[in-house]
Amino acid sequence: MLTRFDLVNLIRDVNYDDSFYYFQIAYNLSQGKFSTFDGGITQTNGYHPVWMLLITPFYWLFDKETALFGIKAFEITLVAGGVALIATAARVARLAWPLLFAALPMLYRYPKQMLGGMETAVAMFTLSLLILVVCLYMRDPQRWKWPLAALAFTLTWVRIEYIAISLAVTAALCAIEWSRQERRSLRLSTLANIRHTYIPLIGAIAGILVYFAYNRLAFGGMLPVSAVTRQAWSQAKWANEGGYDLLQNFWDTLQLDRPSVFDYELLIAFEICAYLLIIWWLALRSNNRRDWLLLAFIVGVFGLAAGHIAKFVQTVLITHPTGSHTWYFVPAYLMTALIIPVRLYIAIYLMRRFLAPRWRATAYALSVGGYVIGAAFLIGKTDFSEPFKWVDQGSRNIYRDTQISSYMDIQIVNRTLPENTVIGSWSSGVIGYFSRFPVVNLDGLVNSYDHFDIIRQTRFMLYKYAILADPQMMDIGRRYGITHFANFRRLHDQTNLIYKGVPYDVRGYGEYQFRLWTYDRASDAQVEIDYSQQLWDSMQPRFDYYSGGVGVVLAGRTAQAFTQDCPPDETLIWTWSEPKHERTVSLETDPYRNGSNLCVDARILPRNADGPVHTELSAYVDVDFEDLASREPIIHSDFDVYLIDDDLIYTKSQCNEADTEARFFASAFPVNPNHLRNRGSGYDGIDFAFRDYGAIGADGACWAAVDLPNYPIAEIHAGQYVETADGYTHIWVGTYGERSYDADTNSDFAKFETLAGREPIIRSDFDVYIIGDSLIYAKADCDESDVEPRFFASVFPLYTQRLSEEVRQRGYDAIDFNFHDYGAIADDGRCWAETSLPNYPIEEIHAGQYVEVVDGYYYLWEGAYRFE
Repeated sequence: MLTRFDLVNLIRDVNYDDSFYYFQIAYNLSQGKFSTFDGGITQTNGYHPVWMLLITPFYWLFDKETALFGIKAFEITLVAGGVALIATAARVARLAWPLLFAALPMLYRYPKQMLGGMETAVAMFTLSLLILVVCLYMRDPQRWKWPLAALAFTLTWVRIEYIAISLAVTAALCAIEWSRQERRSLRLSTLANIRHTYIPLIGAIAGILVYFAYNRLAFGGMLPVSAVTRQAWSQAKWANEGGYDLLQNFWDTLQLDRPSVFDYELLIAFEICAYLLIIWWLALRSNNRRDWLLLAFIVGVFGLAAGHIAKFVQTVLITHPTGSHTWYFVPAYLMTALIIPVRLYIAIYLMRRFLAPRWRATAYALSVGGYVIGAAFLIGKTDFSEPFKWVDQGSRNIYRDTQISSYMDIQIVNRTLPENTVIGSWSSGVIGYFSRFPVVNLDGLVNSYDHFDIIRQTRFMLYKYAILADPQMMDIGRRYGITHFANFRRLHDQTNLIYKGVPYDVRGYGEYQFRLWTYDRASDAQVEIDYSQQLWDSMQPRFDYYSGGVGVVLAGRTAQAFTQDCPPDETLIWTWSEPKHERTVSLETDPYRNGSNLCVDARILPRNADGPVHTELSAYVDVDFEDLASREPIIHSDFDVYLIDDDLIYTKSQCNEADTEARFFASAFPVNPNHLRNRGSGYDGIDFAFRDYGAIGADGACWAAVDLPNYPIAEIHAGQYVETADGYTHIWVGTYGERSYDADTNSDFAKFETLAGREPIIRSDFDVYIIGDSLIYAKADCDESDVEPRFFASVFPLYTQRLSEEVRQRGYDAIDFNFHDYGAIADDGRCWAETSLPNYPIEEIHAGQYVEVVDGYYYLWEGAYRFE
């Protein structure tokens, strides 16, 4: 799973937005700031402490992006460790632990619940450890009473509702011990017996009291502020629906289809409670060691059942059913995974108890058969590919699409807003984590109790995702020094939007919109920003790529392209390089036209993409056939091919499905081979599908258009082909032009004159210049010894993720070439060699010449240049 993760997966498909609250607070803790999401403006306890403390060290060791991968590896380790702990518990209890080990892969059904960046992984591990320690305690109470007490103390700090689990388990153990001592006619009044029996329960109670006291003293409230905020949301929803109704809420909770079907799991919980009572009753009458060990395991599972029942009661009484989330239900997921082996254990236990005295062989055979069939059933029922599907396909819903949208949009905010910015935002996990500015959480989940006291009295609770231009919101803005309000949501019913974008890849797409407001001190009001010119001016100097009126901002695999004007008949064309070829994709713009001409399109790049290398606006969709009628095609074939400026246009007057299913190609042979992007083949190949670059008119005519490379072209081959079992079959091929090279043009000696007024970036045996995207080696007086050695350039990118996977470990792009392919010598002895630089921001260049010797390489000269 780890090999499939990248930053896009972790933001959009894996981690929940709320998990980034944990990550940002942990980052602030690692920087010496106490329990704050916004860098110190407010202090919050809107989280569960154990998970927070466990992930904080990752930010001592790694940067914020790398830490996300480290935390995910830690989560996977915790879940796997939990599986091993439960199997160990079965072994301690002398149960058929392979059967239990076969049951636990059922957790593969819950990867998004168990590994979503929330506290679920540590909850899974802790609950599994609880089952093991309970079994050990039942074998040796004197030795294990203190570890059990410590674990019961900790459960409240893992998740607050695990109070029910710690109390249920320790109280059940006290009752079992009391019943055992009563049966043995022992007195409970002695200090030794009290300490022996009640220490785990005392530990559970102490954990609850200390937790409440800590929160009250440090933050002003006994509960996490996220808990009281969610409760207030529930009250607001009930108020909006006409008030709270116990019976209706009970029924709605039973019918809840996300994230847990309560009616099914409640039955399992009550079933486990019944098993506990049955085994307890039978164990008291036999006093057999095996009976008590099985009872110990059932007590641990009973804790899970008690936790789930308590969660159901809490939801009915306190929480609106729609306010439940998947990470609340770890006890239910674990209980559901264990129920089949528990049923088998009980059945085999009863069979051996009542059948074995008379039919020992039969009971033994049925036991072994039950274990084997049960293990085979459980393994067969498990879909071991589920976690990988989860990583590759993601969670397709409105909230997860919004997370990658928020990540993209905060990159814009980071580039455009001034240094003293303070942002106020809702659902701000991803926004706050990747923002370079302080982000104040306005929905209250990771804000303070003071903030909760302000907002719970307002109608704000009813409109969590709307920005209200009212005095109350202005008071909040002034209180925290907020300069801008930002809301990154799918708000289809809103207007006056700055732009709309569509992030998508092969797994689907989600539409998003971006809104940004600022606080106008003159009018003491909240004003929506609608200044495309200012935004464009502030973005342009900081574009990662800029050409043809379009700028591209890159952040890992995510990219956004901007253009200041959005003519409706234009298509935004992106090209990015992949290890083996280049690929061009068009995205149609769909801007909102109420005062803003800025339009933006967003794309998640393929995993092996190096990033966009070219962008432009081209009018591809509408072809003027009247204009074409006055022109002569350069190629007559099944399609007529026209060359207009730098566009190659394929047209046909009457098309059918077969015409558009085949793929088009164009091979461009340059006048100067130095211009080739793929020097090995001798030409640049353009390969594209009709659906990407074509259209069919109402009269049946069809056309497709593609850009030619921007250099002098000697010859063009164009045509169509289909893929067959044996390779490729050309449907038609045409040729235009003739490959004949002019020596002066080929060597580009005309450019040599332009070097006279330039300062070389490297002075050495050759002077080295940069002109455009070319690296030029020049010398005024050359002989054969100058041009026989090979030239090299080592290009160190500003961002290493721009490198292909093959060379990322090395840390630089290596360009290695000889003079005879890329240079020339003039009659007066001047010589010149040129190579293209990679199209990404460069930090440093090393250039030079070398010769091969017996032991390796000998460098004749080398120089370095570092960009400012």
